[in-house]
Amino acid sequence: MSLWRREASERLPELQNIIASRLVDSPMMLWIELNIKFEKLSKSQPPPIDLLRRIWRYCEWSLQHGSPEVQTAAALGFCEHLIQTPERAALLPQIMSSADYIGLRKLMEYHHSPAEVDEWSRKLWPKRIGR
Repeated sequence: MSLWRREASERLPELQNIIASRLVDSPMMLWIELNIKFEKLSKSQPPPIDLLRRIWRYCEWSLQHGSPEVQTAAALGFCEHLIQTPERAALLPQIMSSADYIGLRKLMEYHHSPAEVDEWSRKLWPKRIGR
């Protein structure tokens, strides 16, 4: 089993049906599926913050992975979409820090204007120091 799949299985055991799917044959396919799941979960009432946080932590791990394929999959399949909908954007302060958000700025600007990324930053972390 690949390291990226094993790590996902350990961190996200309740998503094993996605992780072990025959359709998930690459890190990019996994991140596409995790992004879809994240979107659905963000609309749940109440949203499962622990699981959403663990998906984000797995993303952090992927972004630091030695494989460019794993890093790119997390960046393009997930990070670019963090503020895709108001529901998922509103949950970000509960799963990541403002520093994490700022660090992903260039990725989010692929689908969103710099002004939109800034606007969400102000909305989500209004008391952030150093503005």
